[in-house]
Formats: sequence, structure tokens, C-alpha cells
Amino acid sequence: MDGLCLSEIGGCKDGRIGRGQLEDDGDDTQFKSKNLEAERRRRLKLSQRLLTLRSLVPKITNMNLATILDDAATYIVELKKNVDALSDQLLEMEASSEDGPKALVDEIDAVQDMEANGIKPDVQVTGIDEHKLWIKIVIPKRRSQFTKLLEMLSICGFELTDTSITTFKGAMLISSCMEGASGEMLKASQTKDLLQEIIKGI
Repeated sequence: MDGLCLSEIGGCKDGRIGRGQLEDDGDDTQFKSKNLEAERRRRLKLSQRLLTLRSLVPKITNMNLATILDDAATYIVELKKNVDALSDQLLEMEASSEDGPKALVDEIDAVQDMEANGIKPDVQVTGIDEHKLWIKIVIPKRRSQFTKLLEMLSICGFELTDTSITTFKGAMLISSCMEGASGEMLKASQTKDLLQEIIKGI
């Protein structure tokens, strides 16, 4: 009997150790479960941010992480080049506007130069999709005219991207992708009329 009791006591001790191990295993399972849930949340957040990035970058060649980041970096570099080019253009135009009477003479010369070379003011609008248009504007090179154009378009709720400006024989050629700031549908004919009205007023 004593031996049996000792055996049972020993068993009880072993049982207590076993229960402790079971409790530890339960903690490990719970800990792993929390880690899995945190990892799921992290992956979901990353996925959502990648989708947001994809919606902002017009050219995504593949949906894997490395390609999305590479395409986004390329797009940012292109935007920076455009910003630098536009900044230089604005500085040049602002500098010419500070010349007073000379700037006015230059503007008159620009108009005459355009006419002498058979270049006429023009507005062309082509649809890319229902939310984006490609515009090409030919106007005389006048001080601060591009800045005024941007301001008027912004007031009307439009944004320009991928913009390039070229000046030649008194004329300024502006090429750009145009879209509504709120993503509304754009019609080429109505946009052309609007641009012509804006250009007359600046």
C-alpha cells in the first residue's frame, strides 16, 4: 500500500509537471496565434498601400512588390524632371517680366515673329480615356502666361501632368496630359472651348 501511495504521489507530481507543460503549450499556441494575426494585419496593410501606390502611378508593368516600387521610383524621377523644367521656364518668364518696357517689346516681337513664320495660335484636345485628355496649345510667348494658365486651370478644377514646354520663333508650345482634380469625366470638345476662353483672357 505504501508503495502504491508513493507511486500515486509520484504520479501526482508528474501530473503537476505535465499540467504545467500543457499550460506552457497553450501559451505558445496563443502566442503563435497572436503573431499570425499581427502578420496578417501587416500583410493586409502592405497590400492596401501597394494598391494605393499602384493607383497613383500611371505605368505599373507588374503587380509584384519589386516591380511596383521600381515603376514608382521611375515615375517620381520623371516628375522631378518635369518640375525642374517647369521651374526653369517660370524663372525665365518671371525674369523677362521684370524688364518692363523691354518685355512688352519682346512680346510684340514674339507675335510678329509667329506671324512672319506662319505659326498660328492653336488648341488641340485628344481623348486618352474618359478621365484624361491630351492637350496641345500654341500661343505667343508672353510673360507669366503659362503661370496664369496653370492658375486658371486649377480654379476650374483641372490638373496637368507630363507637361512639356517648347518655345520657337516667338511661339510657345505646351503639351500635357489633363485630368479633373476630382476624377470626373472630360469631353474633348467642351475642354477645347474652355481652353480657348481661358487663353483669350490671359
